[in-house]
Amino acid sequence: MSLNDMMYKPIALNIKSSKKLDDASESVACVTLGCAKNQVDSEIFLGSVLNAGYKVVTELSDADYIIVNSCGFLGDAMKESIDAVLEATDYKKNGKLKKLILAGCMVSRYGIEKMQELFPEVDAFLSTDDILRLPEVLSGNTISDSPKGFLYDDTMPRVISSGKHTAYVKIADGCTRPCAFCMIPKIKGPTRSRRSDSIIREIQMLGEQGVKEVNLIGQDLTAYGIDNHEIPLAQLLRKIDACKAVPWVRLLYAYPIGATEELLNTIVELPSVCNYFDVPLQHASETVLQRMRRPVGQYAPRRLVEWIKTKFPQIHLRTTFIVGYPGETEEEFAELEKFVSEGYFDCVGVFAFSQEEGAPASDLPDQLPENIKENRRERLMLLQQKVLEKRLKSLIGESFEVLIDGYHEETDLLLVGRTRFQAPEVDGSVIINDSDIDMEQLKAGSLVRVEITECAGYDLIAKVTALLD
Repeated sequence: MSLNDMMYKPIALNIKSSKKLDDASESVACVTLGCAKNQVDSEIFLGSVLNAGYKVVTELSDADYIIVNSCGFLGDAMKESIDAVLEATDYKKNGKLKKLILAGCMVSRYGIEKMQELFPEVDAFLSTDDILRLPEVLSGNTISDSPKGFLYDDTMPRVISSGKHTAYVKIADGCTRPCAFCMIPKIKGPTRSRRSDSIIREIQMLGEQGVKEVNLIGQDLTAYGIDNHEIPLAQLLRKIDACKAVPWVRLLYAYPIGATEELLNTIVELPSVCNYFDVPLQHASETVLQRMRRPVGQYAPRRLVEWIKTKFPQIHLRTTFIVGYPGETEEEFAELEKFVSEGYFDCVGVFAFSQEEGAPASDLPDQLPENIKENRRERLMLLQQKVLEKRLKSLIGESFEVLIDGYHEETDLLLVGRTRFQAPEVDGSVIINDSDIDMEQLKAGSLVRVEITECAGYDLIAKVTALLD
């Protein structure tokens, strides 16, 4: 996301600049592409420049310096990064821009030398290990290679760009899983877990600033603690709940093998932890999963999901699937269609397989044509839409706790919020068009009780019945 898209004034943690922000002479804007993990990295970029005495601006045209934090995961995401660089270059030609910096996963994936060949108009490049070194680059210094394996902690400056009421907290980075289609281990390196006390301190700081919802993120949350003998994820959740810093805690990105009974029991038992589990399954066919180097047997998608829904029916599931994987037959795809049609999932993300240079799957035989991959993606998305429509209609008349995000993007006559089973940006929303409470009392960050009255597409329509905080 770009800072131009921010809806609310951000909050800043650990900012120690001696200059008043309004007195800063030079300004920085950031364009963030890719996932929420990249967003956290951008927030640290911005925190580091605030600490160095620069001003953060939300309009690119106002910036003396622009940093593009790129995504290097998929070809389409890299195209967005290239487009963002070209757009920012216009401000060097026609505006006040002094320097353009390209950072992030694309730089780490291809290396600075390759980036310099592709982007001669860019003034400096920062890898994912250089996140704290942006002020050095802005001041004109040449930086040497940073140590590999950067991992932020609670002491680092950070500007929360998701608003005053919700935030992402990255509890680990990197990945050691063997998925054949994925470049993340090569881009980010092996799994690195933060110390649990650092995570707790950060969440406490966020709660003190008024944050109501913390979304825990990492390449694989369920690998948390394995690399550094920290406590496991379930125990971390208990520590977070015990500190009572925020009312909502949500888990994003769990690997199937980590979906243990202890973890799921913990999710259900703790009052602050949302009954929400995001477990990317990638496919339903075990033959495809074997080619993907994904879990089968006990942790195969069908067995895992049926077990979760039987033992923990209150947990809402989100997942992602890849269609058009090399060699995927119509029969294998039909198996995936059947799995989705059975209605286990509240939200499904669908991606067409991308043949990524350097990933083992890029060299597999039987690569499928783009039109077949896109056709299957559309078919699966339409199927999930029908499943979701039925699920949402079943919620009419039900009552839920909702966190208000703010006004609807199209009108200030409507408010928008989310239930505990709707993560920010990736799931649907609750649109509020009626209230027993004076609407003037409701603002971003308010927790309310609503009654669902209708559904529209991916969203629910609701009436506020009570203010909860």
